[in-house]
Amino acid sequence: MNAVLFDLFGVFLKPRTETERIRVENAVGADARIWPIYEELRPAYDRGDIGDERFWRQLQVRAGLEPLDIYEAVVADWATSIEANPEMVELIDSLDDADICAGVLANIPLGLAKKVRAKHRWLDYFDAVVFSCDIGVIKPDPRMYAVAVDAMGVHAKDIIYFSDNPRNVLAAQEAGLQAILFTGPDSVRSALA
Repeated sequence: MNAVLFDLFGVFLKPRTETERIRVENAVGADARIWPIYEELRPAYDRGDIGDERFWRQLQVRAGLEPLDIYEAVVADWATSIEANPEMVELIDSLDDADICAGVLANIPLGLAKKVRAKHRWLDYFDAVVFSCDIGVIKPDPRMYAVAVDAMGVHAKDIIYFSDNPRNVLAAQEAGLQAILFTGPDSVRSALA
């Protein structure tokens, strides 16, 4: 192994807590029933096919919500999506010191990608950062993995990929990468030992 590739969300950025989900619900005047609609609409948003306004207006209409403040919805959504996992940030620093080629990829809308890049300077440690909004393709599409492999400049078979999503792990394996289900920093350490 001479390269590692990581999902961003669920690996370097912590998953939303229940309290954070409620914050988003409150911002849009809804309850937990919005989440299936949110997830259904999210691929177009992550690909960059639609922007903030259209995403939240579609959610408003589909969920039967009262008119909502797009700015408040975006602030709540993004604020609850960008908390770093400090153990993983420390781990990527050690990989950089060990001269291991590392990449990250994420399904992420354009505005949130800009915020993540500005807030998390540790992204500079990565040799490749591939965001769906930049290429118009989302995981688990094999083209997403192909772009990451090309950006890293190594063969797919020489990359270990980590994701907390079993569907993404399977897609990466089908794309020729070694793929491991991320269950925490120890799952990375043990795979790299």
